[in-house]
Amino acid sequence: MSAAETPSSGGTAPRTIDTAINDAPWSLYQKAILGCLALVFAVDGLANQSLGIALPSIIQDWGLERSAFAPVHAANLAGVAFGSVLGGLIGDRIGRRWALISAIFLFGIMTSLGAVTQDPTQLMLVRFVDGLGIGAAIPNGAAMIAEFTPERRRGRAIAIGMVFIPIGGITAGAMGASLLEHVGWRPLLLIAGLVPLILGTIFAAMLPESPAFLLRGGKEAGLKRLLEKCRIPHSADETFLVPPVQESVAAPVRTLVAPEFRARTLLIWAGFFTCLMSSYTLFSWVPTMLHTLGFDLTTTSYGIMTFHSGSVVGALISGFLLDRYGFRMTHVGYAAMGTVMAVALAAMLGLGVLSVLIILPAMMALGFCLAGLHNTLYTLAASIYPTEVRATGVGTASATGRIGAVLSSFTGVMSLDLGGSVGFFGVVAALIALCGLAGWAVRSQTASKPLETHP
Repeated sequence: MSAAETPSSGGTAPRTIDTAINDAPWSLYQKAILGCLALVFAVDGLANQSLGIALPSIIQDWGLERSAFAPVHAANLAGVAFGSVLGGLIGDRIGRRWALISAIFLFGIMTSLGAVTQDPTQLMLVRFVDGLGIGAAIPNGAAMIAEFTPERRRGRAIAIGMVFIPIGGITAGAMGASLLEHVGWRPLLLIAGLVPLILGTIFAAMLPESPAFLLRGGKEAGLKRLLEKCRIPHSADETFLVPPVQESVAAPVRTLVAPEFRARTLLIWAGFFTCLMSSYTLFSWVPTMLHTLGFDLTTTSYGIMTFHSGSVVGALISGFLLDRYGFRMTHVGYAAMGTVMAVALAAMLGLGVLSVLIILPAMMALGFCLAGLHNTLYTLAASIYPTEVRATGVGTASATGRIGAVLSSFTGVMSLDLGGSVGFFGVVAALIALCGLAGWAVRSQTASKPLETHP
């Protein structure tokens, strides 16, 4: 018998692994796994932001115009979008652990290979494959966090993990400030790739597979050892309901659009699409927008810095709000606050109010709200699908968001051309409001239905 056993065999109905985890305390071992997965998101953000940090030096070194690198950015975003879907499919098929570790090795190797590229075409190919690994890591990491965390703490856990993506980006900036002037961009990319390779090697030796996949693979002994480490009460002879095995790699996608899941899938896609489109519209075009209003380059940099600073705080707080108040109140609250702030900025700029004492705090508030919305959506996506399609559900939602990110290049410049700063923030306000409505509709649609299905 295990420590703190509960009698769930001997005539009683077998439990699901999710039920066993939800009924148990959140152990120190489970929190340590969360810490490991947070590091995955950190190196993911580090690899993703490394090109942006190195690009000014690359442009100078190669003597090319900035426009020559637009396809490189597009290829990277496309790789992340494809990788999010493919990574989720593979994770749901072979298990989260090796899908995640393979993704880490892929983006580590390709980030380092960027250091030996000689022209934009080579860099574009490397960054596309790099994006595949970066994208694949996110759904598998989020799914593993969800599967190792009791539902009552899941929002907090996913928020803690996801906040390490911007922390990784901040780390990339710090590395760039330390290395670029002294050693150049090639060593920067090399180091940015070596860090995830070291982490992937450690994880290959230490990171466990999720309990549901140990059960599905018939590894009963490994499952019981993992439950002991997690201090999850169980009987020595207890059996658990086995999650179904997908008959093909594409089967999870068919499940997502099956009648019972179709509405929630389309709505969560809409939420991610509008959330990332508004986020990328802001941090891609705010410096340009502020510059057209007459602010100097230092102030435009502060504008985006305050946005990211607010993002870190908003992401962390969203997890605690989710655990305390639930998804609907937290998500709608963030959306309402972000919409009001964007409308207020549009109104003030329309009236000619151009004080940095107003604009910079408002940008921080928008970062706070959009990061919170992003995390609430990831938490919802990790909760509304059964275990056997969870990574695919998160991955396809994330990929849809990346499509919005790509299109933000057009929404940003079009809104500035047609409506100036007023039109710019008006579009942002509309996107945030639509994101809030989409998330609210998903939760309303699933409120009377179980979030997990089992055979």
